[in-house]
Amino acid sequence: MILPVLLFIIACSSTKDVEGIKEIKAQKVADSTEYELVVFDPGFTSWFATNRKPKWYHSHSFYKNWNTIYVNEWNYRVTNMKYREPYDFQINYDPQEDYGLDVDWELYWWFKFMEDKYHIKLATFDSR
Repeated sequence: MILPVLLFIIACSSTKDVEGIKEIKAQKVADSTEYELVVFDPGFTSWFATNRKPKWYHSHSFYKNWNTIYVNEWNYRVTNMKYREPYDFQINYDPQEDYGLDVDWELYWWFKFMEDKYHIKLATFDSR
């Protein structure tokens, strides 16, 4: 089974391997930093189109806070041998970094997709 791979495309000047993420592709865009979330999972696009709520449904801080919770739990499960699929890579997410509303919104819904697809709960309480 092909597992999803998350890539953050970060505005820098090189491509490099980062712990837990396959690669970061970087490019300079008019002296500004832009981020993009790229998900390699054939089912995510259609699931995302039919299950997401609009960006304005929650605040940007809501998405950032939940992403921090989800990333911490995800990375814990990656390093804990008790868990297997789909936890085969760590996610490098810095809550102090401003990835922008688009990336935080989509990442939040990626976690919801993973919960739905694998019938898992990444938090002991529900964020919807």
